[in-house]
Amino acid sequence: MKQSQAYKDFKEQTQEIFNFAVLVTLSVPVLKQNLKLFNDKKIKRLPDPDYFVPSVVYEISDETISTLTEKGLSADKIEKLKLLLNIPINSSEFKLRVIDAIGETDYKAYRNDIKRQSKNYSENISNCTTNYQSKLATYLYFSTFSYFEAFVMDIAIELTNSIQIVDREQYLIDFQPDQDTLSDLIKLDKNFDPRKIDRYKKFSKKLKNQGYINSEKLLLSSLLDIYNNKINNLKANEIPTFLEKTLLFKMTKVESDTFHSIRDNRNKIGHGAKHFKPHLNDVINANKFFKSLSERIDKHVTLYFFKVKNYMDEW
Repeated sequence: MKQSQAYKDFKEQTQEIFNFAVLVTLSVPVLKQNLKLFNDKKIKRLPDPDYFVPSVVYEISDETISTLTEKGLSADKIEKLKLLLNIPINSSEFKLRVIDAIGETDYKAYRNDIKRQSKNYSENISNCTTNYQSKLATYLYFSTFSYFEAFVMDIAIELTNSIQIVDREQYLIDFQPDQDTLSDLIKLDKNFDPRKIDRYKKFSKKLKNQGYINSEKLLLSSLLDIYNNKINNLKANEIPTFLEKTLLFKMTKVESDTFHSIRDNRNKIGHGAKHFKPHLNDVINANKFFKSLSERIDKHVTLYFFKVKNYMDEW
């Protein structure tokens, strides 16, 4: 059987967050190495962030003053720069204050020597790397459950997408039967007589041309509205019951217990509780669980509930 789009999306989303996790666990050690080189003055600057550039803090250091003096910046401008010595200044303000001291022409000429991140900035970045794996695990754990939650809702909605829902209120306005139409309905509502099959076809076609809709379609549309409303308001703790009662998929006892355990932990994270701190191993285990469970759900729903495109009830 084909896979649902909801399942394909779920696999793609979970793969993306693990790709991101790999990127972070690769990048942070490199950053720590650069921080050490920067603090040991073996490199002059740290790479600026791609987006949060305003968070960068610069300062004029003794080394900056020495370099600019050697490169010939005038003494009066050196003295003005010394007024900014060892003062951490954020990115947007730093440029303005330096230009105010030495002028825009010299700022552009010596920019690479002037723009050096402050020690305070490197310390702040270093502090951000503390327990980064625990923080990363927390974000991933929360996301993994949320993606599974979305998968259940998406697959439940996807299976009804091909079913056309009747606008019942508009139908009641549009279909106003006259006496002839009511007479035709009465004729069709009598006990079935196989000798009158052609008569049934004739009056059925006539009613259909007048806009009559089978009552089963009306009822189905009403039930689908209730079903869709339930999905839109589905709570995480209701997922196992919804799957069992609506889609006839029953979790095993172990699956149900594991699901609720992860859900409880996710709620603790969401409510800011600090006594649950997942490790990356917890994230990997949760992902394995949801990967296996979502695959079983997808196979079950696509087999029993998804429409087979070319299947015909009648020949």
